[in-house]
Amino acid sequence: MRRTILDAMRNTLFVGAALLAGCAGTVHAPYPPIRADLSPAALERGAAIFHASCESCHRGGDAETASGAPLRELPSYMGRFYAANLTSHAEAGIGAMTDEELARAIRYAVSRDGRLMVMPSYGMGDADLAAVLGFMRSGHPLFTPDSVPAPPSKFSFFGGIGFRFITGNEPVERPASGIPVPPKAATREYGHYMAHDVYDCASCHTDGFSPRKTEGDDVFAGGMAFVDPEGRNVHSSNITFHETGLAHWTLEDFTRAVRDGLAPDGSVLRSPMPRFRGMDEVEARALYDYLRSVPHRKNAVKGARPRLTSASVRPDWGAEEAEEQSAEALPDAAQASGPKVTRTGDVLNASASMKGAGEETSAPPDSPAQPPASHQGTQGEDAHAAVTPSASATASGSAMPTAPGATDKSAASAPSAQPDAANTAAASPSTLASKPAPTRKPRPAAPKVDAPALFVKLGCASCHAPGARYHDRLAKVASRSEAELVRWVRNPEQFLPGTPMPTYAELIDEKTARALVRWVKAGGLSKLPSTSR
Repeated sequence: MRRTILDAMRNTLFVGAALLAGCAGTVHAPYPPIRADLSPAALERGAAIFHASCESCHRGGDAETASGAPLRELPSYMGRFYAANLTSHAEAGIGAMTDEELARAIRYAVSRDGRLMVMPSYGMGDADLAAVLGFMRSGHPLFTPDSVPAPPSKFSFFGGIGFRFITGNEPVERPASGIPVPPKAATREYGHYMAHDVYDCASCHTDGFSPRKTEGDDVFAGGMAFVDPEGRNVHSSNITFHETGLAHWTLEDFTRAVRDGLAPDGSVLRSPMPRFRGMDEVEARALYDYLRSVPHRKNAVKGARPRLTSASVRPDWGAEEAEEQSAEALPDAAQASGPKVTRTGDVLNASASMKGAGEETSAPPDSPAQPPASHQGTQGEDAHAAVTPSASATASGSAMPTAPGATDKSAASAPSAQPDAANTAAASPSTLASKPAPTRKPRPAAPKVDAPALFVKLGCASCHAPGARYHDRLAKVASRSEAELVRWVRNPEQFLPGTPMPTYAELIDEKTARALVRWVKAGGLSKLPSTSR
């Protein structure tokens, strides 16, 4: 019996060693004859793809360049992995690599020395691949030479065995050249192209590591395991339009989430979800409609948020403080009528949100939602104009300000509600005295911002608390001016296009951002509990 067990263990170790040797062996993959496209249009396109699909892995938390970084998002049981140095340094980076070698790495996930890498392989068309190569060769500051090479990636014993079994140690099959880019339009064809070949939504939102997993029935159903910046295990969300996925997300919800990193309820999308800052309205519509067309899969991924219903309440996106000014001139009766609108700065008071704002339209989940007949009190998928300051003020029952010298036509055409001169003259002084002027409600005091609580609520702590991935970066910028930091908090993409930080401009106003900035500059971060990396 003992001999049998020892023989079994020996055979297992032999097979494991063979599999690990297979993982370490080279593979065959062709070199695509793709050359870098340095035209202005291609550089813009290449930058958008690189910022969305490459930068978050290849630029470390405190690095100004794409000099490589640990891939903490992958489970530790698989091994230790590092994204490559993509700067133009001839030895540590890609300076000595040919365009064909870079194209092979992107299209087949095969390294320069011929080994299969733990990274997505992208089936993007030749023109888009040439655009990415052009951006990488453009001399952009991201690719400033860095002489420090990224450490080599290493599989664990079981991670190597699993990788060998799942992939067969063979790259994905696709042609070396001749892959077209579909015409850019709000079509499902173009949405499919982006979801599978450019932004790789399918790989992250489908469980498993098989190169063919996106061809199965559970594509986009979520469940892929990752590790967030705090070291917690997280799983990708179900992005089919099942009730356990995106069933009640409008186009506006979806666009804000993928571009700015904010879910419909105002929460921050979990890491490692990137921000697709360069995605325009046509691309967002195409991707949204394509995802609505795929089979709806039931998969209630633990921790994924939010799963909406038709009655879910959204924040008052984009509201300004105009309603605060108009409220000062309104009598009690006028303020009592009409729905109350949450001020942008009062993000902690969820109960003050406009009820029904942003509710799903009556269109079925498997077809594009139709814009609502009226924008007042409703944010349909195409109702971006409904959240402008003027719309917010109107919804709150406030009268729109009239320009000096302008005539209120509606008041002029309506029967006068005021007594005429004759009636006024005939009225007795006692009658007039018994009708006091309407009481004006004083302007409400601005809510005090609880900066530490808001810092956590907005998801900032997961990246910037002591011990977190981007803590050192925030500590460095705290010495900058208050005005600059306020702009950075609300629109970080204007300073760093590839940043994973959400865009908060529609959720918090300048006063709230200033309160956060002052708290950080005063050393508030040091009072937060440390988080594991």
